[in-house]
Amino acid sequence: MSSRFTPNSFLYNTRVSLALLPCLVILAGFGGTISICVGMVGSMVIYILDALQHREAALIAVWVCLGLMNMSFGLTALFFSDTRSIMTPILTSVMNGITLFLTGVWATLQFKWVQLQYPVVVLAFEKLLLGGCLPVAATIQVWGVIAALGLAAAPFCLTVILAILYCLFAMPLVSSFAGGSRKMSIGGGNVRDWSVQGRLEGCIGALLFSLLPPLLYAVTNLGLPSDMQHVWSLLLLTSAPLLMLTTLQGGLWWLTSDAGHHKAAFRLVRVLALAGSLIGLEGRVVLPAFGHYLGLHYPWNYMAISAALFGAGSLMLLHLEGVLSGELGSSLGGAALVMSCGAGGVACGLPVWLMPAPLLAGSGIALFYDSGTIRDYCLFTGGAFATGFWFLHHHYWFLNIEIQTHGLRFLCQVILAALLPATLLPGLIIGRGSGALVSLLMLAQAGLVAYLEGQLHGGALEEGRQSYPGYLVVATSAVGLLLSSKAKEGGLLNSAIAGLLNSIYLAKMALLAHLGPIMAVVVAVTAPMLSNSRAKASTGPALHTPFSLLFTTAALASARLVLFDLLLLFLGYPPSAGLLAGASLVALALAQLPLLQQRYPHSQSARRAVAAMAAFGVLLALLRPPLPEKGFAVCPNLPFGLCPRLWDAAHMPEADQDDARLYGSDETGSNAGAAWLLVLAGIIGLAALVPSGGNIAAKRSRSCGGAALMGVPVGLYLALQLFPNQRLMQAIVCTASSSLAAAVGMIQMGGGGSGLLAFLVMAWASLLPLGLFFQAVLPLPLPQGPLPYGGLTPSFEHERAEAYRASLLAVYAPQALLLALAAKLRVSKSGNMARPPRHPSYASRHLRANRAAGFLGACLPGGPASQKGSVGCPQTGNLACLSWLCIALYLNWQAQGAPDEAIFLLAPSLLLLNQDPLLMRGLKPLRRYAPCSLTVTLYLVVSSLVSVVHATWLQPRALVLAHKQTPFYLLLNLACLAAVLPTHLAFLQFLWKPSQALSMWHYLTTPLSVPAFFLSGPYATKLLAISSLGMAALQF
Repeated sequence: MSSRFTPNSFLYNTRVSLALLPCLVILAGFGGTISICVGMVGSMVIYILDALQHREAALIAVWVCLGLMNMSFGLTALFFSDTRSIMTPILTSVMNGITLFLTGVWATLQFKWVQLQYPVVVLAFEKLLLGGCLPVAATIQVWGVIAALGLAAAPFCLTVILAILYCLFAMPLVSSFAGGSRKMSIGGGNVRDWSVQGRLEGCIGALLFSLLPPLLYAVTNLGLPSDMQHVWSLLLLTSAPLLMLTTLQGGLWWLTSDAGHHKAAFRLVRVLALAGSLIGLEGRVVLPAFGHYLGLHYPWNYMAISAALFGAGSLMLLHLEGVLSGELGSSLGGAALVMSCGAGGVACGLPVWLMPAPLLAGSGIALFYDSGTIRDYCLFTGGAFATGFWFLHHHYWFLNIEIQTHGLRFLCQVILAALLPATLLPGLIIGRGSGALVSLLMLAQAGLVAYLEGQLHGGALEEGRQSYPGYLVVATSAVGLLLSSKAKEGGLLNSAIAGLLNSIYLAKMALLAHLGPIMAVVVAVTAPMLSNSRAKASTGPALHTPFSLLFTTAALASARLVLFDLLLLFLGYPPSAGLLAGASLVALALAQLPLLQQRYPHSQSARRAVAAMAAFGVLLALLRPPLPEKGFAVCPNLPFGLCPRLWDAAHMPEADQDDARLYGSDETGSNAGAAWLLVLAGIIGLAALVPSGGNIAAKRSRSCGGAALMGVPVGLYLALQLFPNQRLMQAIVCTASSSLAAAVGMIQMGGGGSGLLAFLVMAWASLLPLGLFFQAVLPLPLPQGPLPYGGLTPSFEHERAEAYRASLLAVYAPQALLLALAAKLRVSKSGNMARPPRHPSYASRHLRANRAAGFLGACLPGGPASQKGSVGCPQTGNLACLSWLCIALYLNWQAQGAPDEAIFLLAPSLLLLNQDPLLMRGLKPLRRYAPCSLTVTLYLVVSSLVSVVHATWLQPRALVLAHKQTPFYLLLNLACLAAVLPTHLAFLQFLWKPSQALSMWHYLTTPLSVPAFFLSGPYATKLLAISSLGMAALQF
């Protein structure tokens, strides 16, 4: 194929996801909680950056996230692994790194700007990704199989995995970026071939597929005693891949094209591979698993089974070669098929009077092969059904065994009911029968198989073995998905029925995690897809929506215990009632998405209703308010012993204990029911975000009113939790929260030029000193509960007063930070950061006139900033930011004793400062880091001086001499402090004027920080020395 490079979407995302996503899940399971948390946080960051159209940053975040995941996995494997060998963690880390690298390559191919700027890299990445998925996915997935099922099943599972991967990645694939045809490339040369795999890659894939399973089996069973089972297993693992490669269309495409003289060799290899596969299947699977069902004695049982298997295998081989198309071949094939079915019936021990049943089945298949009519195929259905009925009745019907909730006889009846559509459907699909009949039979078969597997998979035999292993669940799901896709391609199924069948077969896989009722949820979710017509708003269905809501609600109610088990598995402890209620609402909202997409694709009200349901569920899950026990976890008082409740005795939610129950005191006055106030605040906030009509003033008033109303329950919650039985303080906190919420809403809506904003901010700020004054003059309320030992001592009263004061400041600190953030966002949006706005009437050539014009232009209404609604926002934000810093430093000093490291966490909040003509006139965008650095330096200098003075002069004389803190100690530490300050001052000058070059004095004073670090005593001086080295490195 000759083409030119064309940026395009990557065409093989489905194939790569089938290979890499299971590997990532397996690696996440081995990597532990740290790797999972890093991946989740990284995914959220990548999503946010991509949603904000920061494509380059999103790509960088992808690789940084994958690198952190690899690092966390390596550390976990190295330090927390149970193995004693060092090679195992190293090998697992290497495989994890390779898998994450391929994941990063896959993510890089999704960015169109990378395709436009680096086409050669994109082509190399595509070739690397599609070529590396087969060996990497096979290694990681078989590793997971070994961990889940053990070494015994690993070679056989590896064979299936490699077969799928070979079909996905080793067959010829064309590049996703091959565009329109050209005779010559842009540079004038010949256009390259755009096939991704070469013959070498195909040959390597075939070798891996053929050699890895038998080698793995030989290595894992090397020290075991010799047994014929090992011979049959090796023969089966060696022959099955060769049989698939020789029978698959294009399976050996990597051989030379002039392979006509190799046709005889191909046929010989195919015959030998078929014989080896049949012999291995008979010796490894049929006889060990079903030998006790055979009615013949040795050696006749082997001969009968061999005749049946080799007869069917030879017919398949002749069909592939096209020999059965002629009249003679058809006659011989029919006779061989009837004889094979007869041999199978004899081997199973069928009575003589029932022997016509398998012969009739073989005759029906032979006649259907020639005529293709459903009438002939019904002969096979009748014969197979009669044989299956006798087999179940003869071996299982009389057994009195209970599996889960039903007896074995009932399950045999269900198996017979599922056997009828299973034998009839292949003929209807091949013979293109009635589409309605095919849809009905496939739905019935899917439901019956799902029900049977739900009953059989949980049962166990006497020795603890599963009566229905998990790989059969996977096999039936794969066959069901294949049949539904083929029937849809043949036009026998519409998209709705095919989607419902796929949902049933995929949901059936939840049985592997012992999640039974999840089937009803998936079926209920896909129920709206049964209707293909998209109803418009005027002709919307009146009954379909309530029916679908009722259907999904009932399905989720039936699966509520599954949701409980999932949360228990994820959390590690029983979830609370609020979390369960929130998760149920979120699941119900997600269940309405198919209905929303199918019936109301353009309805904004329907979208908002689903979003509101999901948001309410998220609020319940995060805040976890208390729910009534009656009807949820405890039976209500109803007559006749009725007990409708959501949870049973085995699924009891965890009751959230408040502080009084936990600590035996009610001093905090903690009220768990107050969490409903936060839920109410969230609902009000979501309602205020709903867009509405009207002019700008009406929208602004509505938004500000909603913000003020949202602040009332938030303030009331804080007041009830922090100030119990203090009505005056509760009123102050509630009013302050409401005022601040209204001010923030007004700032965001562009109401910065109004006098109402100044009034709200001043009212909020004045309530803090008012509250501190009332706390100082009013007596404290008596504590609830038992008094401490010794009664109300002065020290105890002082601690209570300090705690209440800290509570009030703790309320104001985040509010001040929120106000500073809102002002910063508004100023950034208005574009007034570059320079202070000026009123045109005050422009002048003189410097003093310019300063006056800048100040007055920013303060007077009617200027450009007033039109943008940001007048007063810079000053408001700066005052709020400085207030936050002061309050945070005080709380840090009171709670932790003012540790010096805290300033590195508090100082970055000064990035919220704005340029204003009153306080920060010269704070340009390029200088925004200077206040942070200045604050860190000043704080550490003051802390160092205080430590030195306190250690030298303020301590008792005996203690000073005991610690050898003499005047020499004072001079030494002052000298160390003086040695590190020049670097800090130079860095501050660099932040203020980045264009200024470094002087020789700076090069000479920077190394002094190293001896200052080792000779200084106060911890703050050591931090100054370390930070000075970092500052110098940034400057250099």
